Amino acid sequence: MASAASSSSTKSSSSSSSHSITKSSIPVLIAGAGPVGLFEAYLLTKLGIPVRIVERELAISPLSKALGLQPRSMEIMQITGLIDKFLARGQPLYNFNFYFGTKHMATMPLLSSNTRDTHYGYGLFMEQAITSEILVEELKTMGVKVDHGWELLDTKVVEEEEEVHQDFIGSENKKQRKTFVETTIRRALSGDNTTKDEQLILGGVDPFAEQPGKAYETQVVRSDYLVAADGGRSTVRHKLNIAFPGETLKFKTMMWDGTFECDLKFKEVMFVNGNNRKTMVAFPLTNGSTRIAFEAGEMQPDEDFAETIKDLTIEKFEEGASAIIGTPFKIKTTEWLTMFKVNERRAEHFVYKNRVFLAGDAAHVHSPSGGQGMNTGIMDAHNLAWKLALVINGLASESLLETYEEREAMADRAIKLSHKLLVKSRKNNFLSMLIKRIYYTMGPLINKMMRFFSGPPEVAMLKVRYHENTINKPHATQPIPSNDDYRVGVRAQDGSLYPTMSTNDEKNEITTLRLHELTAGIGRFHILVFTSDMLALNNSEPRSINGIKTTNVKALESNIDSHIRQWRSKWSYASAMHDGYDDKDLFKIHIIAGSLSIGQDSNDNSESLDQLIRKQKGDGKAFLDESEELHQKYGFAWKKGHGGIVVIRPDSHIGYRVNGTGDQAWKDVEEYLSSFLAA
Repeated sequence: MASAASSSSTKSSSSSSSHSITKSSIPVLIAGAGPVGLFEAYLLTKLGIPVRIVERELAISPLSKALGLQPRSMEIMQITGLIDKFLARGQPLYNFNFYFGTKHMATMPLLSSNTRDTHYGYGLFMEQAITSEILVEELKTMGVKVDHGWELLDTKVVEEEEEVHQDFIGSENKKQRKTFVETTIRRALSGDNTTKDEQLILGGVDPFAEQPGKAYETQVVRSDYLVAADGGRSTVRHKLNIAFPGETLKFKTMMWDGTFECDLKFKEVMFVNGNNRKTMVAFPLTNGSTRIAFEAGEMQPDEDFAETIKDLTIEKFEEGASAIIGTPFKIKTTEWLTMFKVNERRAEHFVYKNRVFLAGDAAHVHSPSGGQGMNTGIMDAHNLAWKLALVINGLASESLLETYEEREAMADRAIKLSHKLLVKSRKNNFLSMLIKRIYYTMGPLINKMMRFFSGPPEVAMLKVRYHENTINKPHATQPIPSNDDYRVGVRAQDGSLYPTMSTNDEKNEITTLRLHELTAGIGRFHILVFTSDMLALNNSEPRSINGIKTTNVKALESNIDSHIRQWRSKWSYASAMHDGYDDKDLFKIHIIAGSLSIGQDSNDNSESLDQLIRKQKGDGKAFLDESEELHQKYGFAWKKGHGGIVVIRPDSHIGYRVNGTGDQAWKDVEEYLSSFLAA
């Protein structure tokens, strides 16, 4: 599949001899080839959706703003088949080191929780450029390349009426409204697209600001949808007049990448509190260099920030670093020296006429504190891709795309968290410094005591929850769970499972697997059937527990088989799927049993249980929750319970849950699915 694949293409000449104009079409155009745009392209291509991704820059920038993946992003990479590539190139980050000047005060864990919360109980340190390289390499293997050197000049949503011819004699032709996105892009045929003194602050590129004597190629791209991942200065957002409210903070930060000489040995990630009451943070980069950033004062009312950056020198950086550390800091080589100020802004809305979608920095910008930026953008892409695929495949109406707005609250969360961390790090009055000293002294002991009792910190992004909408639906009549951990909208938690064996299987060693391994994929719904101890053969007759009817092995097998047949005949992908499965099924069903027993008798229940154990993964195969962990995490009793069914969305969030696994529970699940899927 080529990145510039089109259903139609024509060429014409413009009034200027310096231009060649091409018209083309593609289902999804992606503006911006940073990690967010690249990940969106990867997901859609895996889902069989043709994409074109355009990028103004001529190559991946070696200057990385983001420096790694949070645990939730690592879970997403595992679910979507990429985690091994990232683990091979990144460095696990477990601890932070805290200093006062040159004195080491404490080594603190990145996460205060134990690995029960996630398989990835650490951060993965890796420059943004490497993240982009991995994704570019994956796209190349699938026949998709980034179209570098193309700048976006304009975009608009177009509505047209077209005649629909009737097949029967005597009928009048009807008209229907067709909507699409029309985007104008341009590239210089030699060199890059930059112009002298160009203004990018508003995200706009003047289509008439051409370099004299240069030849350009212009294209008009028609797409069904446009994903704007074109950064904080988003041209798409600007051209569509989508407001970007927020504020620019008065803080300035000086940042440098390179090698140095200093008496203080830098190791892992370091936070240094200086005697001058300024703070520094240092990160070891994978190429052997170090990134150092520190406070550079506040913006003055009459300050020209562009001139401030021009006046920045290596000597000024050395002076500032030495003052904080309290010992001479000498730069040997420099890869990047800059200064930045923090914008905290969020687009007024992420969805424009159900045709254009803002993602990543185009939708939200904030402080780098807490490492939320790129990770939030990755989750934007993960949330959007499967919804686009369902609509393009005719499996859902376009109204499903409106639910991408659930990402807006997540952007607000990231802005609030990063602001809190930024302000906290810059509180350097006497009392604040005293509190820091006490905390660094007592912190390791506190963390050792609390690590098995506390939840993960907010920065891990494991507690992200979407609000109720058409795909996050509480049950109509059953009570909403009191525990937020398993309400609709939350991230689907991970845990250990054991494959089950039939009496006729050879007694080979059984290895555990994780639920997230079982529910991997790009665009599949995973239906988890929690059965408590109902698959024990002595529980042959259904009973009622708290008004909820239980089931037995034979009835459960019948419900699974009948619903698999019905749902797969009604809902399946038309596009090619490349996510590890050999089919195009929209649903995968998994039984999670609290306990079960394998009988020697050839009665109906024993035969049905044997069938469930022997099923293929995703077809209703039974797995054992021997430790009780998953029943507990999803809010069901492991023993003497009524069980329940949980629907996991393709982006690994809970969409629906119902108590019970009998006939009515399956009808409720089908009603939920039918509420947003097209028949």
